[in-house]
Amino acid sequence: MIFLIYLLTFHSKKRHWGLFSSYSVIAELINDFDGPLNRPFSWKSLSGLNRTTANVSKELMFCYLIKPSDMNEKEMLSPECLKRMKVQELILNRWVSSCERSEQEEV
Repeated sequence: MIFLIYLLTFHSKKRHWGLFSSYSVIAELINDFDGPLNRPFSWKSLSGLNRTTANVSKELMFCYLIKPSDMNEKEMLSPECLKRMKVQELILNRWVSSCERSEQEEV
């Protein structure tokens, strides 16, 4: 898990130093897009998670750490494995209607 946090911190801070204060991050290690995710979400759970995140003025970011299919557990023990990993991020935003948006601006 420390490896995942390090990779996320490095990747995120490389893009912007204040990124973690702007996002709630869900990280998942996946095997080169082989098979289902370890933590599948339903529409109901995604909606609830997104609303909770929006209530604390953050956005929800899914960060998928993509491990090459030929990488073994021994290789993952070394920081050298980071060179072969890929990171895919997905930011989930809640659609806000123009009517609701104008109401928020008035407050």
